Amino acid sequence: MAFKTGYPVALDQLPQPLLGRHPEWVDLYHFAWKLAARNIRKSRGRWHMDAAWDPKLNYQWVWDTCFMALYTRYSGGQLPGVQSLDNFYDLQRADGYIAMSYDFDTAKEPWHPNSINPPLFAWVEWEHYRMTGDSSRFARVIPHIERLMEWIDQNQLNEPHRRLRARDNAANYAGGSTDTYRLYFYNDCGSAGTDDSPRTPRLPDAGKYFDWIDLSSQMVLSFRMLANMHAALGNRSDAAKWSARAKETGDLINSELWCKRSRFYHDRMLPKNFVSTKTILGFWPILAGICSTDRLDALVEHLQNKNEFNRPTPVPTLSADDCNYEPEGVYWVGGVWAPSNYMITRGLMTAGRGDVAHDIALRYLGVLARTFAQVNPHTLWESYSPEKDLPGLQPYERRRVKPHFVGWTGIGPIAMLIENILGLDVNMPKAQVDWTIRLTEEHGIKNLAIGAGRADFLCAARRSVNAPAQVTIRSTVPITVSLHRGPEKSRAIKVPAAVTVDAVL
Repeated sequence: MAFKTGYPVALDQLPQPLLGRHPEWVDLYHFAWKLAARNIRKSRGRWHMDAAWDPKLNYQWVWDTCFMALYTRYSGGQLPGVQSLDNFYDLQRADGYIAMSYDFDTAKEPWHPNSINPPLFAWVEWEHYRMTGDSSRFARVIPHIERLMEWIDQNQLNEPHRRLRARDNAANYAGGSTDTYRLYFYNDCGSAGTDDSPRTPRLPDAGKYFDWIDLSSQMVLSFRMLANMHAALGNRSDAAKWSARAKETGDLINSELWCKRSRFYHDRMLPKNFVSTKTILGFWPILAGICSTDRLDALVEHLQNKNEFNRPTPVPTLSADDCNYEPEGVYWVGGVWAPSNYMITRGLMTAGRGDVAHDIALRYLGVLARTFAQVNPHTLWESYSPEKDLPGLQPYERRRVKPHFVGWTGIGPIAMLIENILGLDVNMPKAQVDWTIRLTEEHGIKNLAIGAGRADFLCAARRSVNAPAQVTIRSTVPITVSLHRGPEKSRAIKVPAAVTVDAVL
């Protein structure tokens, strides 16, 4: 299964969730932590999370590691989550480049030289800060992230090409048009992490002839998070600079990659045509924070459309009405993946559509738990079928995907359980926890790490979603709990340190 290491993890000291009618989700949560604790390696003197891709190889990917850090932030520092990013910072080239993957034993790139993975470092560092209230990493990591942004600006912006509104006679994408723009591209689908997705040819240099909705949105997300990090350090001018970059790129995405007919964000092929395929990558603008209310509503409609992304296992990586859709869940032509699901649910949560994220998480964890119980080996898998309670299939060979893949799959049983199902969102720089009550069963969590403290959040069972919620909260540090129930019921509760507070909403 996984390899054991000498890294100490006290599993009984991790947060302890409670779900009165879903003990199988609690069991899966504990299994995910146990498997993650067995997948910790030491490379060049530093402990780090392992992607669980192959126990015999020490190959690590940027975006796998980023998503692992997003759920290990709930370990209270027990698992080396955000610290795992330091390995990539250490290997950064002088020109700012960070490879999509490294062999941590040799410090060499095993795949696709001069290709990047989704550049999510700034987002992860910011989420770690929100969880801990500790900004001490910022001064050291911001220069690494900014140099990576500069390298991407120098190397992953495509040629100037026609805007949708252009009305001149230019026949090609470069030089002739008087109304041009540039957005970002991945070298190929492998670099983007969406290996067999029918977006572009998976050929060298094919990617540069497209606008990629995911990388362009990920850059906006990175710009926004860099602005937040600088603001937290009091660097006003730098914060303003990155905020302006975020707005500029976000405006370009909204003017050039939104199709009015499909009401969806698409890749575009130079010089002008949309790539008609609707992939899960079209939801990245939600997390990037660039969707207007009407466009957010349109994207939610796509998520809730049973002919598209609302399949028995949400959310397939390719719309079910696409001719390439594989109902068995063949990798990125229909498979259901933890990182893309978390991108969607976290984006919806930050955009004020937490109820939609809650429904997706309920159904997704239900499939993970049933697959765990019914399929041998009883474990977590690399990806899942969108139609049945089964693991997904690898491309080309069509064998089952990798088992025991806690890698980023652990983000579902851990982070999505805490955030989307239990409804908790920690913001320790403000000493605040937002708690949205949606479940009717007895539920909550004990020993949740919040900054330098620990807290319990418990809600008694109730007869219906409209019934008042009786909660008990205790924290070792003073916090404000913003309690929500339904669209109109809210209450702010001051919780002093080491005092049990009972309340009704």
